[in-house]
Amino acid sequence: MSGRGLGMKMISWSFVLAWVFALVSPTVIGHHAYNANYIEERGSVEGTVVEVFWGNPHVHYYLEVLQDDGVTRVWDVESENLVAMARAGWTSETLEIGDLVRVSGRLGREGRSKLALDLESLEFLN
Repeated sequence: MSGRGLGMKMISWSFVLAWVFALVSPTVIGHHAYNANYIEERGSVEGTVVEVFWGNPHVHYYLEVLQDDGVTRVWDVESENLVAMARAGWTSETLEIGDLVRVSGRLGREGRSKLALDLESLEFLN
């Protein structure tokens, strides 16, 4: 093979690799690990669903929770992406505004009112 043919082949492969990295890197960089927002300690909350965000990158349910001190606080219950939710049998109508539920999962860092939802923990209370 001539030097010119080999050089063109390398340029072509370099171009292909550059495009692959350009397409993949925003996805990799933009995604965060649960460890950034949650601790290993598990807990549960019960409250009323006041908002549902059914979309990517993760589904969120917002629960109004009556705390032990008598103050009502809204908890952000973060779940999986839409594909994982569908595979687990969840739909946009599994939890609806007004449902009274108990859920468990990993607690938010630094005492934040966040929970990484364990899908199997859902319990309807009404």
